[in-house]
Amino acid sequence: MKNWNTQKTGLALLFLSFASSSQAALGSNWGNPGNDTASPAWSAGYENYSQAPRKGFLSREKTNVAPFSPGSNNVSLDVGQIFLMGDLGSNYSDAIGAKLHYTYGVSDLFGFDASASYSDHSDGRMSMSTLVAGLRTNLAWYDKVVPHVVFGMGFYRPSIEIKGITNPKTTTSLSPLLFGVHLGPGVDLEVTRQLYFGAGLTFHQVFGTTKYTSENQRIEVGGTFASFLLHAGFTF
Repeated sequence: MKNWNTQKTGLALLFLSFASSSQAALGSNWGNPGNDTASPAWSAGYENYSQAPRKGFLSREKTNVAPFSPGSNNVSLDVGQIFLMGDLGSNYSDAIGAKLHYTYGVSDLFGFDASASYSDHSDGRMSMSTLVAGLRTNLAWYDKVVPHVVFGMGFYRPSIEIKGITNPKTTTSLSPLLFGVHLGPGVDLEVTRQLYFGAGLTFHQVFGTTKYTSENQRIEVGGTFASFLLHAGFTF
């Protein structure tokens, strides 16, 4: 019996010695791997160990997407004022316009930008539909504020109603498809990791063309306009 008690005491001391050496090898963060600055979770930019990606069955990797960051998809609805300039401003009135806007973050500096917009002027006498694409350049990152510039090119389709000369009650509609360019600054504010708000001022130059009505009226279609739009968007 004495030998058995001696063997049990030896085994217990051996187990305690092994546990103590194992804990010392793992360091002072035993049971709290999130505070280990050498852990993969910390070095990958995650705030704690629970946010680190996990592989395997029923696992889901955490994505670190923010508005306009590389690899992000950003969709917004823009609403604001359309200012007609030049001949367009002389013949038609300004109006409220809307735009569906998409931006893909290529890098911290650049993004692919595309939008489709519509506005109606002078009680339907003229409307403007656009489909444009271009490059977004992020000028800086001030905390959650991102000033930027957008420029590009695309297609513009003004629809104009022209009254007849011999019979003013009759109208002729012209809807040519024109080419144009756009340029303008803007600013965005990140509200959450998925939501953002912002505003943009964009100048559009629509290269004109000459059209003729059924009564041989010569009409110059094209011109310049500017848009100041506010937007709310979602990032995924």
